[in-house]
Amino acid sequence: MTRGPASAGHFTTLQVRGGLVQGRDLHLERLCLASNTLYGVALDQSVLRSRIREALLAEGMGEGDCTLRIRIRPDVPTGAGEDAGAGDLPVLLAIDIEPPRQPSPQPLRLRAHPGPRTLAGIKHLALDHQLEARRAAQAAGCDDALFVTAEGRIAEGTFWNIALWDGETVTWPEGPALSGVTMSLLRQALAKAAIPQRSAPVPLDVLPAYRAAFAVNSTGIQDIASIDGHAFPGDTGFAAALRALLAASPWDRF
Repeated sequence: MTRGPASAGHFTTLQVRGGLVQGRDLHLERLCLASNTLYGVALDQSVLRSRIREALLAEGMGEGDCTLRIRIRPDVPTGAGEDAGAGDLPVLLAIDIEPPRQPSPQPLRLRAHPGPRTLAGIKHLALDHQLEARRAAQAAGCDDALFVTAEGRIAEGTFWNIALWDGETVTWPEGPALSGVTMSLLRQALAKAAIPQRSAPVPLDVLPAYRAAFAVNSTGIQDIASIDGHAFPGDTGFAAALRALLAASPWDRF
């Protein structure tokens, strides 16, 4: 049976390089906002940072490279690695440390899938809809799924946001979607670089107006080759510029 977002819990995922992370404060704010929304619980960010730092040090990652996932659940422990707050956190906290990840150099072929996710603004652990959408896309010969609204407007990917480029302006589709940390970092960087950007509804039938599209999440930036068979011409110069902007975003230590 599918568990609802509240009972399943919520999470955030980061890439750690040399013990540093990008968007640290945005990730902490995400965890606090989701805990307040789902459980009415206020988390202490300083305690969260301390617990994350301790976990990294315990795994020898004080200066290392890894993938860091922070999961928060309500009520009682449900598995190894989870422990009650013991007075310092009023939730169950689990910290997973895995090998570092890089975005695939292979551009994604996407298939539109009816969406959006339940509570799309929260990065929750009720992942059945996302995983089923990806499985259906792969069964149809694609790599991943793109969630669209009942009106046929782009919302988000299974585990990523999407950016569209028409040669002059970056468009972030308006729709029910998670406000991704990497998307937020890129929006800040684009503004600083004076590269035009906008948020706007993007129906599937206007895709020919765009030269390139990109999937963005904590792993990085991956080119999108096509959506429902519509192939993007691509823009290698802008793709490189976008990756450079992300790489230049500040790195911080927990």
